[in-house]
Amino acid sequence: MIDRIAKAVFFFFYTLVYLGGLLVLLPRELLRRSGPLRREWLRERLGLIPSSGPGSGRRVWVHAVSVGEAMAARPLVEALRGGWEVALSTVTDTGRKVASGFMKPRELLFYLPFDLPLSVLAVLRRLRPDLMVVMETEIWPSLLMLPPRRGVKVVMANGRISEGSYRNYRRIRPLIGWFLSGVTRFCMQTEVDAERIISLGAPPERVTVTGNLKFGLKRPGEIPRWAKNLGHPLIIAGSTHEGEERLVMDVFRRLRKDFPGLRMVVAPRHPERFDEVERLLLDSGLAYARRTVNPAMDEAEVVLLDTVGELGGLYGAGDICVVGGSFVPKGGHNLFEPASWGRAVVCGPHMNNFPLSEEFFREGGAIRSGPEELEGVLRELLSDSALRERTGLKALELYRANEGALEKTLQVIEGIFRESSPLQGGHDRS
Repeated sequence: MIDRIAKAVFFFFYTLVYLGGLLVLLPRELLRRSGPLRREWLRERLGLIPSSGPGSGRRVWVHAVSVGEAMAARPLVEALRGGWEVALSTVTDTGRKVASGFMKPRELLFYLPFDLPLSVLAVLRRLRPDLMVVMETEIWPSLLMLPPRRGVKVVMANGRISEGSYRNYRRIRPLIGWFLSGVTRFCMQTEVDAERIISLGAPPERVTVTGNLKFGLKRPGEIPRWAKNLGHPLIIAGSTHEGEERLVMDVFRRLRKDFPGLRMVVAPRHPERFDEVERLLLDSGLAYARRTVNPAMDEAEVVLLDTVGELGGLYGAGDICVVGGSFVPKGGHNLFEPASWGRAVVCGPHMNNFPLSEEFFREGGAIRSGPEELEGVLRELLSDSALRERTGLKALELYRANEGALEKTLQVIEGIFRESSPLQGGHDRS
């Protein structure tokens, strides 16, 4: 009784605070969209999604915040289709765009409802899921605590807690533990993530180390057709952030003096920066082409990739892949995308967001470089084909060694619904 009263009081005050923040942020979000998209976004964020019929089988609601989570969710969604009706929610427009590339027309794709009890309950009533899978670590009170009250099993898949998030969560550990109490199973990426979620209040017997679903992504079936004609040698600078494009352009300009046929593709991490990076290219004096504007790229020294979803396959066209977000303090990005193609991988010193970066450096599957050393590292790789091949083969070996996260996650999910036995295992360190 006391617990129920405490939860009711918490949700009352939490809702007031959330509504206050929403009133401040909502106008900006509405202004970012127009016409039908604005109405669709607001309607779905209020929980007014299309109602689902009775259905013919089990139904799962998968939530993936943005692009990275949506890409990690793809193999899981495709595997679940065999026995589940799938619906997927995102928060960002870019995440929704990526998800629309693999969701089937009959499957529901919608924006995550605001974390208000009425909005979340509206989705639960309309969708009527048996299972909710939350990708990575979205800790929202209504999202995690209300589904179990309606008999919905909740699985945190591909769970990860960064060092910064962990410090913040520890300040409100009793509340975090309360929010996590309704989660049925936690499928965490690494031992460190498992230890952190347990220290925040997750029951140890519900925590399993399954690995990173991003590592289990199937390599794209083919390199984009347009990229096959770019020639060699080719550098792919992927997922770059502010400050990194100018760095790679300056290095590229100097390298071309000694490697005249050298070409480069620059792929900014965030679509809203495409125009900004194009202005940098204009100022640089390099001959460039913009992927969606200039289909003829024969004369271009640099190609600006201004699409979402092509980078994974594009890495296969490169001879050297420079992974962005790592030469500036952004935490780096997934090394397994270029590694899956067996390409030489170079990244900066800021790779704390990728849990296996140290293993890559130690085993020779990637080369770590500071901004000042980047030109020398690329020059050595361009001059030594044996070094490129050796680095790429080690990267591919590490990629293959870390596959299997999908199978482990599916085993956990099926174990929950296996009528003949209760939850198995515990803090599984397999």
